[in-house]
This record gives sequence, structure tokens and C-alpha cells, in this order.
Amino acid sequence: MDIKDRLLAFVNTPGIKRSEFARAIDVTQSNVSDWLNRKKPSKPSPPAMDRINEIYGLNLNWLITGRGTMHISDSDGKLFGEGNDKGLEELSGNGSVYQHKLNPFDSRNITLPIYGEIAAGDSLDGIETEPMKYIEIPKAYLSDTQDTYLALRTNGDSMSPKIMNGDIVVIHERQDIVNLHRKICACQTPDGVTLKKVQFDSDKKRILLRPLNQNFDVITIEEYELKSFRILGEMSHLFRII
Repeated sequence: MDIKDRLLAFVNTPGIKRSEFARAIDVTQSNVSDWLNRKKPSKPSPPAMDRINEIYGLNLNWLITGRGTMHISDSDGKLFGEGNDKGLEELSGNGSVYQHKLNPFDSRNITLPIYGEIAAGDSLDGIETEPMKYIEIPKAYLSDTQDTYLALRTNGDSMSPKIMNGDIVVIHERQDIVNLHRKICACQTPDGVTLKKVQFDSDKKRILLRPLNQNFDVITIEEYELKSFRILGEMSHLFRII
């Protein structure tokens, strides 16, 4: 692929109309057509590239060289709030699967606050009301509206080696709780908040919260404890700081 191919791939992203694209970056539709026409040796000017980057969040390194990703260079997201911003690697395999129709002035990335820590070991007391830090990830990672997601930082090793201490999990609030059998979920237990694989035991009317690390015990939520138990949501994405 060369710059024309990459620009064509970007302009063909669902939700981008060429007329709106041209108007948003202050060029003519004829200019855009020339950039995409293989018979003409034309490409965006540096000011036009700067406007594409500013308005659409396009990674100019990817556009010019093909290195990195279309929207976030050399990482799958960013962590803010620790002095030096850090890159994130998405490890769940659920990244970049959803496409959203956006107007030309919508950002392709979203920011999620990290509302404290979630136990990957002994349960923690609860979720903070004020965010600790923030992560920025592509909007295409999310299948639902942004307000149904929150980010938490793991504390402990009960879900290793898949989920390590200090990883960041994005939790998706789900209404279809019955479909979360054997899913990794954030759960509010009588002892606090924890991240575990949920197993519904209908015969004994209880819920088992299973760690992935066999050195940790299964947490059993008995029938009499169910009133104080709640599934906060399913882990939709897993990020590791790089």
C-alpha cells in the first residue's frame, strides 16, 4: 500500500462522506478526488494533513509510512495521569471490531476514567467515585454507548497468567445477566469487588466465582448471600501498559 491506498482506506471508513470530509478539512471535493486518483501524482499538502490529523485523529505516521495503526500510533490506547503518558496493548482480542457512523467532527477515540482498582485476589472494598486516571482508546472497540463502560485497574494475581497485576480492564454493563455464564466479570460480593469467571450453579442455587490461577480458592456465593451480590458487568477488553 502507498499513501493513496491508505488515504482511500481511511476515506472509505463507514460514516465518512467525501463531501463532508473535504468541507471539514477546508479543501474541495476535486482536491480529494485528485489525492485518490492513481493517474494524478497528487497528495494532501502538509496543512491539509495537519487538519486531517486534528479533526479525525488520523495517525500521520501511518498515512505517510504505513507504520503503526490508522488512529493510534504504536499502541492500542494511551494511559493518562501518571506523569508520563504510557501506551496500552489490547490483549483480549476484542479490539477494532465495531464501526460507528460518525460525523466529520466526531473524535474516533474515547476517554474512559479509571474508577479505582478491582481485586484479582482478595476482594476490595469498592469502586472509587472519583477517577484515578484515564485511558484513551478507539471508539471502534466498543459495541455499546460509552456510558455503559468503565475502566478498572487490577490488584492481585488470581486471574494470571491471562490478567496480570496492574492490568486495566474495561467493564461493560450488561442487562442480560443469564448470558454471562463462564464470562469474566466484575462482581460486587458481600466482601467487596472482585474480578472472576462467573459460573451459575442452578441446582444448588448459588454462584461460583472462579479464579484463573489455581493457587487461589473459588469464591462461593450461597443462596442467602445473593441479595448482597451483583454482577457489575463483563470484561470486554483487557489492556496492559507497555
